Amino acid sequence: MASKKIVTNAFEQVIEASKDMAKSSAKQIKETFNPWDMIRNSFTETNPQKDIENKMKSNESPGKGDKHTPLNFDNLNKSYADQDKQKIDAMKQRLFQLVKSDSEKTDQKTKQEKMQKERNEQQEEVDKKREEERRRQQSGMIAPQGKLKGGKRKRPAEPQPVESKPGSSKQ
Repeated sequence: MASKKIVTNAFEQVIEASKDMAKSSAKQIKETFNPWDMIRNSFTETNPQKDIENKMKSNESPGKGDKHTPLNFDNLNKSYADQDKQKIDAMKQRLFQLVKSDSEKTDQKTKQEKMQKERNEQQEEVDKKREEERRRQQSGMIAPQGKLKGGKRKRPAEPQPVESKPGSSKQ
């Protein structure tokens, strides 16, 4: 039973501590984000750059004025603009090179395809001529008229023209 009291006491202590933390965190948030201060500041016209410069001046002590150079925002903006311009120019050059190389590759590919097509056409013409030549040679050959193994006669590939002898015709 003693262990149950210790556990319940520990839980009660945790609950009380969390309530205290919730109250204190609410107060801290209210102090940090005071809505009335935010509203009041939103209606006053201030320049953020002037605020930064005023804060820098207020932080300066009279003896430290000689030890540092104040920031010149105009020069910083110009230098950043120059750096951006250089980066943009480099990117333009890179893009130009990419486009140029791509166009050269496509031109090369089209030329190769055209040459391959011409070669294929020439090869087809050569094949057709060979086939015609072979047909001519086969048609000019006389087929054998003997018996084959199966006992069937082989017919000629093309019908032969009828031969006529001079003077054998009836008159």
